Amino acid sequence: MCVGALHWDVKARLTGQMIPGTSNPAVVSRTPGGVAGNIARTLARLGVPVSIVSVVGEDESGLGLVTRLAREGVNVDHVVTVSGAPTATYTAVLNGDGSLAVGVADMAIYERLDANVVDPVVKLYGTGALWCADANPATGGLASLAAVAELLMLDPVSVAKAPRLLPLLPGAAAIFPDAAEATALTGFVDTEEAATSLLRNGVERVVVTLGEQGVLIADPAGIVRRAPASHGPIADVTGAGDAMVAGYLAALARNEQDPVGWGLAAASLAVETLETVPLDLDVSRLLARLPR
Repeated sequence: MCVGALHWDVKARLTGQMIPGTSNPAVVSRTPGGVAGNIARTLARLGVPVSIVSVVGEDESGLGLVTRLAREGVNVDHVVTVSGAPTATYTAVLNGDGSLAVGVADMAIYERLDANVVDPVVKLYGTGALWCADANPATGGLASLAAVAELLMLDPVSVAKAPRLLPLLPGAAAIFPDAAEATALTGFVDTEEAATSLLRNGVERVVVTLGEQGVLIADPAGIVRRAPASHGPIADVTGAGDAMVAGYLAALARNEQDPVGWGLAAASLAVETLETVPLDLDVSRLLARLPR
């Protein structure tokens, strides 16, 4: 069960050096996005039965998203259509190397992703599912997930939104911040100190994503670092963190022994394509990319 953002990602990849204050040539594309949406779509491509809990507007964009996810094998029965609010959109301006120059989010609709939407789904599935939530739902929607904390994986989304997850830390199965998000959650700049603080707050496992430096993993057994999986030229880093979470969840769902390795493999495949979720992703491609 993936709870959180489902929207369109509009990506403008610059064809030259960014010049502030003026028009910049770029190649623009549009793909389904949102952290929960990306994770759900990746899980579906990896053969994991998955549902998404989210909200969209009563508009063409919302209908297009729901139709697209259903066609890709994601259960959309728990996506609620909200009247009077546009479907969310995230616009990313990317440098020529695929790194993010600036992101702009129109996501007011997620304040309607509240307890009225989330609580009935939690009561329906309970501990009969693995759960994943990003930090986009309203406070009441996030609070509903405390009932399934021991099966809950958390994605902080951004520095600004990360603190919204603080009430869910006690008992949560795992959290996947990047270094800046870990600092926003704990106040510690040092990554290991931040991860240790999150463990003290009750999270069972902390996986801090560090880009080309791989990941730092902290749990009761200690702290270890792992290098990223090998990959080809980077096309776009958007969605790599979401792929990491999805790979991790897919491994848990399949009773695999190395969920972090699955996450690293999924992330390495994600950065090689302009699509947020690789269109040719499947289990065989992921297995071939597993770190040795």
